[in-house]
Amino acid sequence: MRHQVDEFDTVLALVAAGQGVAVVPQLGVTGPPDPAVALTRLHMERRTKVAFRSGAAAHPAVAAFTAALRASVPPDLAGTGSGG
Repeated sequence: MRHQVDEFDTVLALVAAGQGVAVVPQLGVTGPPDPAVALTRLHMERRTKVAFRSGAAAHPAVAAFTAALRASVPPDLAGTGSGG
């Protein structure tokens, strides 16, 4: 390992500079990549859960937060299951 970076734009810049390869989530690619960077879609799946106190599922803040998260996911990344 030559570099350790937590910011995806910097990761992609390092890849463009020939400093390695990286696995970057689709949501981490905020714009068109540098022409020197080739993006290959991996067939992977990630599930994200919302944690809240037991019995609070009907609370308006929990419902609003969960709805906002679901609305922020691009349609091509949205799963077909209900297990949010």
